Amino acid sequence: MRVIEFSDGIKLNNTIVTVGKFDGIHKGHEKLLDTMAENANGRKKVVLTFADSPDAFLNDESKNTIFTETEKRLICDSLGVDVYMSMPLTKEFLSLTPDEFVQKVLKEKIGATEIVCGPDFRFGAGAKGDIWFLKENQVKNNLAVTVIDKEQYHDTDISSTEIREKIVEGKIEEVNEMLDHPYTITGKVEKGKSLGRTIELPTANVIPDSNKLLPPNGVYRTVVVSKHMSYPAITNIGVNPTVEDTKEIRVESHILNFKDDLYGEIIEVRFYEFIRPEKKFQSVDELKEQIMKDMSQLLKQ
Repeated sequence: MRVIEFSDGIKLNNTIVTVGKFDGIHKGHEKLLDTMAENANGRKKVVLTFADSPDAFLNDESKNTIFTETEKRLICDSLGVDVYMSMPLTKEFLSLTPDEFVQKVLKEKIGATEIVCGPDFRFGAGAKGDIWFLKENQVKNNLAVTVIDKEQYHDTDISSTEIREKIVEGKIEEVNEMLDHPYTITGKVEKGKSLGRTIELPTANVIPDSNKLLPPNGVYRTVVVSKHMSYPAITNIGVNPTVEDTKEIRVESHILNFKDDLYGEIIEVRFYEFIRPEKKFQSVDELKEQIMKDMSQLLKQ
């Protein structure tokens, strides 16, 4: 997958495109990407995306993201996107009229001949552009319009807002159903105090991005992915209060039956189930005993 910035001096030709923030890249977003793949017919499949939503940018209300830019790129790559184009939000860009957005962005820059979008897709200054504007002008713009119905979960439209709420509540299994893939934390393995090695339970420690939306502190059933290999693990999100005196949140994964050194490696931690809240134990031995119980529970599944 090719990753480019909108500001790069690159102009594409004869592409099929979808546009949005894609925070989470949930089941509804995957439907858009699947439709692009089905309709591509040799054209490059382009995702035009933003680091923040236009509303949040204009109101200076930036929110933590379900997935970071790195994670969004990994998911898009796995779903067959050819070109991932980032659009830095500026007041100049947001002041484009719907027609200017189509001409200057979709046509001149991206070279789109088809756009795939949801029924509530809005664009242009004041969000005045919509699917009806696109359909009324598709012949003039030589831009076919394919509108995809929203995906639902328990008879409700899937939205990033609802997914956010479930993450904050720690309802990982529901989150994964709406995403249609695991909630993931990706990062570089950092050196810790090596306590895990001293009690023969080494961990791979990742400090999540400051803008990452995290589930509640606690222990989770996870899978760690390193160099395209997957390993079952248990992961603690939190501050490790038994041995630490810090407010820095860390993601510490103990990988079952794994002895290799992952320091400096980029890993994905895929979350599947909440096991228990984080707690402060009276001793390191008590902590080790609880970790062994957590591992036993994991092995029974």
